[in-house]
Amino acid sequence: MRNELRVWLLSGTLLTMSCSLAQAQNARPAGVTDEELFGTVIRQSKWETLPIQVCWENPGENDARYRAITRSAVEETWERHSAVRFTGWRACAANDPGIHIRIADEGPHVKALGRYLDKRPAGMVLNFTFANWSPGCQRTQDFCVYAIAAHEFGHALGFAHEQNRPDAPAQCRAENAQGTTGDYNVTKYDPFSIMNYCNPTWNGDGKLSELDIEAVQKFYGK
Repeated sequence: MRNELRVWLLSGTLLTMSCSLAQAQNARPAGVTDEELFGTVIRQSKWETLPIQVCWENPGENDARYRAITRSAVEETWERHSAVRFTGWRACAANDPGIHIRIADEGPHVKALGRYLDKRPAGMVLNFTFANWSPGCQRTQDFCVYAIAAHEFGHALGFAHEQNRPDAPAQCRAENAQGTTGDYNVTKYDPFSIMNYCNPTWNGDGKLSELDIEAVQKFYGK
């Protein structure tokens, strides 16, 4: 797996909420202009053709509910706030284009960012059971599936982890930096991004921050 880029979701217990969701949704770092609103991305990872195909490598009857929650999470975050559209959501066939999702009880992750996931086997891995990885999510299973899906599909659109940025707080970067670093930082650091492990609300409570919204609109249109 030397050539694979793995972007892992933070494991373990949910982070303690230290600010309200309203604060997370409405805060904008000081000094950010309209021209500067952009998340940290890999520029060449942008999907040039929409809609983006999605398929499931190993769907089963017992996980239909969580596959539906995953789709809802994407529709209510990245799709709702931008021109991005995902389609398909069926079982994968050989050589299907787009994002291939494997369901497994391990840390959710993607193997690349954005269009570099195209046709990649198990390019995204999602966890629906949480028996081995993050068993605390069994108490809030629907929420965990939803929030994790929203985060991982941010990677699928080309967004890197916000805490990897060189302008992230030193302690946050030292303790949580993971995966690749974006090559295009136009916005100031966003502490409330759904892509930021240091967000005081775990995975942004499954919702995009103000800067997340303006970033995806800037990258993919409204």
